[in-house]
Amino acid sequence: MTQRNSGHMTSLLPDGIGIRMMRSSDMPQVRALHTKLLPVAYPTAFFVQLLIQPQRMCLIATYDGKVIAFASATMETRHSTPGPLGSSGDQIGGGALRVTLLTLGVSPEFRRQGIARRLVHEIVQRLRSSCGAPCHESPPAPSLSESDSTDAVIISAEVARNNSSGQSFYSHLGMQRQLEVDKQSGFGSKAHTCMVLGVMRTVPVS
Repeated sequence: MTQRNSGHMTSLLPDGIGIRMMRSSDMPQVRALHTKLLPVAYPTAFFVQLLIQPQRMCLIATYDGKVIAFASATMETRHSTPGPLGSSGDQIGGGALRVTLLTLGVSPEFRRQGIARRLVHEIVQRLRSSCGAPCHESPPAPSLSESDSTDAVIISAEVARNNSSGQSFYSHLGMQRQLEVDKQSGFGSKAHTCMVLGVMRTVPVS
């Protein structure tokens, strides 16, 4: 699997657009944008968990005081285990962190400006910096050597199989579609989804 030094590929944002953590006062706008952009109806509890659970996070992009994009994710750590994309002898380092993207969306009028890519990079880096929080076990992931695990993160996301633009976006981040885990979404959606998986390098967040 190709590993990209993604921590050094962070894109610049257009003037007037800022990225920050979601606050409780942002929830109505963030929830409304989820409803507008995604085919899944997320309950209020989902957004509350993003605020209060230490292993979860939601970043938003704003312009002129309005929420125009979002990325939410959760992090997990794991013990060494064989990776399905590596050789039979490869293993994941004991300190490897896995970040699962839960939701990602950008308002149509702000797309193709590097906002989604920046949100993904930032949320992975911020979760990596806060990985002292309690974490949980996760399913098998790509192979990663012990020496590489300190600054690399296993990143995964679920994307609809008919969402070619979404799969292309993740492909440009170095993430590969995992055919063996194609399934129907467990979030109540009728769309069939698949998992995309990759390895991202991280750099310290100041």
